[in-house]
Amino acid sequence: MAKLKSILISFGVILLAGIAAFLSWQVFGPAAAPSQVKLTADQPKQLKLTAVGDSLTYGVGDATNNGGFVGLTQADLEATGQYQVTTKNYGVSGNTSTQILSRINKQAKIRTDLKQANIITVTAGGNDLMHVLQQHFLSLSEKEITAGSTAFQKHLTTLLTTIRKENATAPIYFFGIYNPFYVYFPKMTAMTNSVSAWNQATQKTLQGFQRVYYIDIDKVLSNGETVANKASAKEALKEATSGDGNPLIFSQDHFHPNNAGYAQMTKQLMTKLTATKKDWE
Repeated sequence: MAKLKSILISFGVILLAGIAAFLSWQVFGPAAAPSQVKLTADQPKQLKLTAVGDSLTYGVGDATNNGGFVGLTQADLEATGQYQVTTKNYGVSGNTSTQILSRINKQAKIRTDLKQANIITVTAGGNDLMHVLQQHFLSLSEKEITAGSTAFQKHLTTLLTTIRKENATAPIYFFGIYNPFYVYFPKMTAMTNSVSAWNQATQKTLQGFQRVYYIDIDKVLSNGETVANKASAKEALKEATSGDGNPLIFSQDHFHPNNAGYAQMTKQLMTKLTATKKDWE
């Protein structure tokens, strides 16, 4: 009897020890090896993109209503997994360079967002040129274009100087203008030459500023998938009214980019952003 009692006591001790070991494993578990400890991933860098300008900044022609190239650029930057981007879009359709400048001077919110920006984009000049063309449509000459361009360059210098007062370091990406009618009327060289001369003068103006970069969209948006070899203006007009003309231009107004056009603008901008990464990252 005493022997049986001794066996039962020994068994109970072993059982209790086993239960204690089991509970200890459940509560504390095995010691984690260094390689099993999860490291916190780097958080995306916060960026702010402030866009000022005309209808190209606003995104007229963008069927998604996402701000044209502004929204697409935000998406492209965030797709890298390295950035979280906040955008502020101050584009107003029809604005000339002086009207854009006036809004900056009058609206403290725009100035604050410019001051806080890592990246600044500007679209201006297209409406300035259109005003010149409208005023001298029947007597357009190089003299009128030169005069209009000279006035615009002065306005552009003031605009960029004003932006620089708010933010001395952020890179500014300035989009040139384009000729949306080229594919329909390639032989009407006055418009083509006007756009080209305007853009050349703009590039010279930008050279007077540090960290201000020119984004060329003329060749991309003007040419599209060219209808330039159409046999006649009548045939070109038929293409235009059918909506089968320049595949990068909004078919409802034959002037602004469509989604594909804004994608091309974004591509040009992203190329320059990548090349100047040290200025904004």
